[in-house]
Amino acid sequence: MIKNSKLFIILILILTACLRFYQLGDNPPSLDWDEASLGYNAYSILKTGKDEFGRYLPVSIRSFEDYKPAMYTYLTVPSVYIFGLNEFAVRLPSAILGVLTVFVCYFLVKELFNQKIALLATFLLAISPWHLQFSRVAFESNASLFFVFTGLYCYLKGRKKGIWFIPAAILVVLSFYTYHSPRLVVPLILFGWTIYYREQIVKQWRYVLAAVVIGLFFLVPFFQEIFTSGRARLSSVTVVTVGDQLNPSIARIEADEDSGDSLGKLTHNRRVEYAKAIVKGYVDHWNLDFLFLTGDAPDRHHAKDSGMLYIWEAPFILFGIISLLRKKMGFPVFWWYIVAPAASALTTGTPHAVRALLFLPTYQVFTAVGAFSALGFLRNNQYYLPQLVKRAAFGVVLSLIGINLYWYFASYYVYTPIEAAKDWQYGYKQAVAVAREHEDSVENIVMTYRYDQPHIFVLFYNQIDPSWYQLQWQGGEVLRAERQFGKYTFRNIDWEKDAQLTNTLLVGTPSEIPDGLPGHIADIYFPDGEIAFRVVKR
Repeated sequence: MIKNSKLFIILILILTACLRFYQLGDNPPSLDWDEASLGYNAYSILKTGKDEFGRYLPVSIRSFEDYKPAMYTYLTVPSVYIFGLNEFAVRLPSAILGVLTVFVCYFLVKELFNQKIALLATFLLAISPWHLQFSRVAFESNASLFFVFTGLYCYLKGRKKGIWFIPAAILVVLSFYTYHSPRLVVPLILFGWTIYYREQIVKQWRYVLAAVVIGLFFLVPFFQEIFTSGRARLSSVTVVTVGDQLNPSIARIEADEDSGDSLGKLTHNRRVEYAKAIVKGYVDHWNLDFLFLTGDAPDRHHAKDSGMLYIWEAPFILFGIISLLRKKMGFPVFWWYIVAPAASALTTGTPHAVRALLFLPTYQVFTAVGAFSALGFLRNNQYYLPQLVKRAAFGVVLSLIGINLYWYFASYYVYTPIEAAKDWQYGYKQAVAVAREHEDSVENIVMTYRYDQPHIFVLFYNQIDPSWYQLQWQGGEVLRAERQFGKYTFRNIDWEKDAQLTNTLLVGTPSEIPDGLPGHIADIYFPDGEIAFRVVKR
């Protein structure tokens, strides 16, 4: 038992809160389109009880035809009510849940290991680049992590006191309503854990049965949604619904038919291609560049020139895994680790930091176990290693850790807001403000679609009346570049044609609108000095 453990936890939580609430509304430097959508739909539900498309208290938010799980939107309603529709209000629920997730992590890991491992793993999660990145933005994956952690903690408590299985079931269900990945990963975790803890679980079978019944009851709206409009999300991201990857296979089949190779059908078919894509997607999540150096493709998912984990964690993760294997312990965390990327592996664009967020806290546990294993090795070999060598090694390790920490936090808080601003759709807020200023002096406003989803920023920053906007939708699928309401039209600008427009404000990119035109209103700049938008009046 560690003395003053409560004090350590309090200090960790204070650090966690400082890292997540500092400049919350300003860094990242802009809302991205998903954050703006979640915020405006929370505003719409607050005002009307309906989402932007007029769906009453929906299970999923239609948004950009991707049908986001609605839980984060509902969690945002109180903060929008208190603080108004702004960046801070939209990100506040994620930051709060991020702090609470770190708090729950201590109890969860303590159930699996001991207090020392739990304290260090909790501290590592508090400063984790992976967790910090998503607990400072309005991403549903981070909110779902809190429900997963808390649900799994209640499950572990249920081994000895079965009543805990009831809140475990409710919390797991809430994670399903919050993000997509837990819908596959959490049942897989529970499947493996139930087999591992089967002797304890069987003794609590009455509570387990009650938890299953309660869970299924609360999942009824989920199943209704998933088999109707919820299919749209699956069809847009899963590898088995993206046809482009089948083109090479189709070409090979045609070649096999031309050459008379009947055996080619055994290998050149869509089932083999799907299997290959899924295996590749799964393995991609152990790419060392992704983990330690560069992260995944979108700069919205990590600090510039940084991976999802600290570089110094790598040897400790390895030590931790070896230590647990040698002691033949740690099956629950190993099983979690193995199934964590299962949902992400089924999608395109792997490795994907958001969809694989459920890797946490396994890496922090491995690092903590590895750190204590390394200290134990030094302590057990104190007669073979000179004191000077041990102190030098300890000093070198601490120095490298300090350098890496400085590198990351400087990158996140200083350089990334400048260098990654484009990835956060920076400039829309300013562009909407300029358009609003001149709205009464023109009949039409054309805003470019070059940066995607401009309409949601107009809705968000102009706080368009949801009741009015809901009436603008006439039914049917809304294609990406076909939004139009009021004076606003959203499409790419063709200057050769649009130069003939009159009484119109055009908001476009510098590649769409030439410089030095009469009627030039403003240039809006990215933080690095490059022009983001050019506004002209015709």
